[in-house]
Amino acid sequence: MIKLIASDMDGTLLNNEHKIPEKNVELIKYAQNNNIEFVVATGRAYYEALPALEENNIICDVISFNGGVVYNKNKEIISITPIQVKDLYYTIGIFKSLEISYQLYTKNTVYTHSIETDIQAYADLIRSIGSTPDLEYLRAESKKRLQNGHVTEVENIELYLNQEHNPSIKIIGISNDLDKLKKAKKLLSENENIAVTSSGANNLEVMDKNATKGHALKQVSEAYKISLKNTLAIGDNLNDEAMLKIVEYSVAMQNANPHLKEIAKYTTEKNNDEAGVADTIFELLGIHNNQKDEEINRLLINKAIEATKFSYVPYSEFKVGAALLTEDGEIYTGCNIENASYTPTNCAERTAIFKAVSEGITKFKKIAVVGGPKGNIETYCPPCGVCRQVIAEFSDENFELILGTSENNYEVYNFFKEVLPLSFTKNNLK
Repeated sequence: MIKLIASDMDGTLLNNEHKIPEKNVELIKYAQNNNIEFVVATGRAYYEALPALEENNIICDVISFNGGVVYNKNKEIISITPIQVKDLYYTIGIFKSLEISYQLYTKNTVYTHSIETDIQAYADLIRSIGSTPDLEYLRAESKKRLQNGHVTEVENIELYLNQEHNPSIKIIGISNDLDKLKKAKKLLSENENIAVTSSGANNLEVMDKNATKGHALKQVSEAYKISLKNTLAIGDNLNDEAMLKIVEYSVAMQNANPHLKEIAKYTTEKNNDEAGVADTIFELLGIHNNQKDEEINRLLINKAIEATKFSYVPYSEFKVGAALLTEDGEIYTGCNIENASYTPTNCAERTAIFKAVSEGITKFKKIAVVGGPKGNIETYCPPCGVCRQVIAEFSDENFELILGTSENNYEVYNFFKEVLPLSFTKNNLK
């Protein structure tokens, strides 16, 4: 089941006008409304990633600078991995020797020698993917970035490498001479302290070796206690490789670098200008989450059947088992426990629920119940009235009740719509 989605921005989540297509916005809202975490993983600085997100009222974690700085939903830094000054000088020395222009990305701004040179380089990158750049728009956007302090034009970038309150996160070399970039990459790879990647055909991005989207995504997944087996990552270029390699669901864009397509498990049918992110992920959510849901339902039925073996039913000999799925994916089982005075008898459903609550767990997704005389499970065994009331206490509108006789014969019911529609809950006491 997919519980966490990580998406690159440029060439992936954004279209060629640097906007998030409406369908991609719908995907993000759908994911967040269905308890699926969404995180942006971009080579951009945080301050450059925010405008497109805020324009669509999207609040999410942001992996910026290719993993150099990670921000949570509250815009707080949860990790920062600056590149060491000696490695900056090493990198700049190589770029200078090959006459490759470069930019310095710091926590607070991007230092560049020439904004116009940067505009032309970005226009070349757009042309390399088969699109036509809007130079007027690019210049207008660069002017905004300059006014906001997100870009700073300076004569000597090296004067800003070692600022105490504005650490350097990455440096980008830009050139249309691919042979120069190839040679630079080879030289840079000799330094074991840095990671070298690329977000386009005409650039090289250099960070600390631990500042990768892969490292950062792992950190985010651990913070949410979500396994990488339940994580999807999607991107279009080599700086996305680190995160695609570590997740179960790796997706390359239709417009992606050929190498990325080779390592990805899936490739979108549509490109970034056609909302390929939403098109493919909606499909994967439908296929894999539905398949996983069926697997979970069968597992719960089998766990409930197994629980009947422990039923204490010397008086009725009617064995009942229950398996309860928590919001975090844990399963608690329970059996019915009878008593000679009858009234203290506890049903299987309540046994499972009370076990979970006694350990501090109060949020549940579904419960499977099975039962029959002497453990012969031949018909459905619905909960009694008391158990329905207890279930209602700890359930939301999406809670499901599963009744069955085997993993191949069961039905799933929406609890409040089909089992206890006129329920009395804590909401009635407000």
